[in-house]
Amino acid sequence: MAKKGKHTARAKRKRQTFSGRYQRKTALSYIAIIILMLALLNSYPVMEFQHLIYTSKEAELNTRAGYIASSLATLEVLVPRDVEQIMKILGNQNMSRIVVTDADGLVVFDNAVSDPMLGKYAMLPEVFRALTSNDFFASQYAEGAFESRATVPVVNRGQISGAVYLYEYDSDQALILKSLQNNLASISAIIAVVVAVLSVIVSFALSRRLRDLLRGIRLVREGEYSHRVPMRGRDELASLADEFNELTGRLQKTEATRRRFVADASHELKTPLSAIRLLTDSILQNPSIETDKIREFVADIGDESDRLSRLTGKLLALTRLDAEFFDPVRVVNVKTVVSLAIRRLAALSDHYSIELKPSMADDALIDANADGLYQIVFNLVENAIKYNKTGGQVRILLFKREGTVKLIVEDNGVGIPEEELPRVFERFYRVDKTRSREAGGAGLGLSIVRDTLSKYGGDIRLDSTMGKGTRVTVTFPVTKRKDAESEGKPLHEGKPL
Repeated sequence: MAKKGKHTARAKRKRQTFSGRYQRKTALSYIAIIILMLALLNSYPVMEFQHLIYTSKEAELNTRAGYIASSLATLEVLVPRDVEQIMKILGNQNMSRIVVTDADGLVVFDNAVSDPMLGKYAMLPEVFRALTSNDFFASQYAEGAFESRATVPVVNRGQISGAVYLYEYDSDQALILKSLQNNLASISAIIAVVVAVLSVIVSFALSRRLRDLLRGIRLVREGEYSHRVPMRGRDELASLADEFNELTGRLQKTEATRRRFVADASHELKTPLSAIRLLTDSILQNPSIETDKIREFVADIGDESDRLSRLTGKLLALTRLDAEFFDPVRVVNVKTVVSLAIRRLAALSDHYSIELKPSMADDALIDANADGLYQIVFNLVENAIKYNKTGGQVRILLFKREGTVKLIVEDNGVGIPEEELPRVFERFYRVDKTRSREAGGAGLGLSIVRDTLSKYGGDIRLDSTMGKGTRVTVTFPVTKRKDAESEGKPLHEGKPL
């Protein structure tokens, strides 16, 4: 008992650990996805905005530098006085610094307020590139500002007479970019908090549903087949729960059928065994019993043994059918099988004064197993004889119609009540239990017929009227094999079940 409790506690901890891991993994997965999305949200717009600013700066500075260079191109030689006059007219062009050099790189104009380079050589790579007839532009974002540089050559009559260097320090655009970054960061922080909370809630809800499903599996594993897992929604877990509930429903039905089958089988086996025990005790405990009485008791023991043998055989047949252990099918002539069953039941029909009236076609060929088909015919004709009235008739019709072979077994006996018809194919179900027991029936014949028919793709229909008789119609598909002329081997000559 303690060991079972320990095992249960360990299994419970294992399930809790599993659900906890699933919850953490789900939450972390959502959080990781959101972190990636927030990283993209914080980087992509900023990069796009920076690129837009760079493009705008390049166009603006190149335009202003080109405008200044074209204005200075009217001078054959760039000298400080002439350049300064022109630059006074042009103004500072909203640039932080403007530097103009002559063809040798000597600075002839510099609007810097402090430490101007006027009269010095501009030792800048950008200027050298312009003096070799190459434009230049560069911009970068650093320390809260955009720093942009552009140089263009001054061309007079096809000759480079100097260079124009522009420098811009723009903190306004940088402030906009900084504001964008701060806003994105604030939005990301809010989204991160909301998503983290929602991830925990959603992962908890998912893990709770998973725990319910695992609990249901555990209960069903322990034998509670009536347990169902209620789960709303249309997601995968809900579909899985629906499949689980359908499976447990089938298990519950199968278990109920199995228990009823075991109980009925035990009861049916107990009856002949009890009778045999009673008869043997009567012989053994009565030393002075007469010889004729002993013979009578031994005959009764033989009858009960035969009954027990038939019942055991039918149970074995049902077990083979349930296990889908079935002999291979071949082309069988139904008339041959029916004729054999009629010959073997002739003694029984004579005992009950029942007239058998067969009418059979010769070309009724189907795909079946001869022994299995024999069980079908034997059970149907035997029932028609046993549950008939003295002096009654059993008509056996066999014919082909519209690609099928039909076998009809019809009697004019006691009939079956209409309310009992849906249950006659259930195992161990008997309409008239007293008469069925007297006739040696166990309520398994029609179950064997139905299950065997399903193997051959056949169908069965039962019509009955109280006091007038019962009509059973069995339909088989006609064989489509090319070797239909080669019928199956003869039936086993053993005693029928």
